Amino acid sequence: MHFNISAFLARKARLRASAMCLLAWSGLANAQSASPSEWQFELTPYLWAARMNGDIQAGPLPKTTLDMKFSDILSTLDFGFMSAFEARKGQWGLLFDGMYMKNSDSASAGRPGGPTVDAKMTLRQTMLSAAMFYRIAEGDVPVDIIGGLRYNSIDAEAKINAAINGLTGTIKEDGRKHWTDPYVGIRARYPINDRWAATAYADIGGFNVGSDRTWQASLGLSYAISKTATANFGYRYLRTDYDDSGFLYDMRNDGVYGGVSFRF
Repeated sequence: MHFNISAFLARKARLRASAMCLLAWSGLANAQSASPSEWQFELTPYLWAARMNGDIQAGPLPKTTLDMKFSDILSTLDFGFMSAFEARKGQWGLLFDGMYMKNSDSASAGRPGGPTVDAKMTLRQTMLSAAMFYRIAEGDVPVDIIGGLRYNSIDAEAKINAAINGLTGTIKEDGRKHWTDPYVGIRARYPINDRWAATAYADIGGFNVGSDRTWQASLGLSYAISKTATANFGYRYLRTDYDDSGFLYDMRNDGVYGGVSFRF
C-alpha cells in the first residue's frame, strides 16, 4: 500500500487549523458571554446651553416672567455645569445626572430727569437625578426603561434700585425652594454605523408628589472617537410646573448640549 506523506501532512495541517479556529471561536464566545456580567462605567461631562421661558415667583418676590432667547444665551448664562454617570451590569444599571445653572436678567425703566428704576433677577437652579434602569430589549436597537428621583433646588434673588427726586433706595428680596420628583422614562439607541449612533430619551414625573408635572425629552447623536471615548451632542427640552405655598416655578428649559463620554 502506498503511503502519501504529503497528503498526510496536508490533512494534519488542515485538522490543526480547524482545531485552532474552533478553540478561538470558543474563547471568543466565552469572552462575549462573560462581558455582560462585568460592571461597565461611563462618565459624561457636558454643557447644556438652555433657553429659559416661563414664570417664577419665590416667597415675597413678585411674579416674574423670564424669556431668555437662545440668541441671548451667551449674555444671560453666567455659569453652567452638567455631568452624568452610568453604571451597568448585565441588563440592570444605574444613572446619575447633576446640573447647576446660574442665569441673570435685568431691566430698566424711567425718563430723563424723572424717576428711574433698575431691576435685576438672578436665578440659580440645581437638579440632581438618580435612577435605575432595566434593558428590556437588546438586539440592533437597545431599549431601557427607567425609574428614579429628581431633586430640584431653586434660588431666586431680585434687586431693585430706584431713584426719585434725588433720593435713592434699594430693595432686595430672595426666595428659596427645594423638592423631589419621582419619574419614569424610556431610552433607545439606534446604531447608524460603526461610529455614529442616535439616542432618544423621554421621561415624565412629578405626579403631584413634588411638581404638579414635569417632563423632558432629548434627541442626540454620538460619535465614537475611540474605544473608550465618545462625543455626544443634541437637543434637550425640560418642562417643570411646580406651585406650592406661594412658590411658583413654571419653566421651560431647552437648547443644545454637547459633551464627551469616557468608558472604563
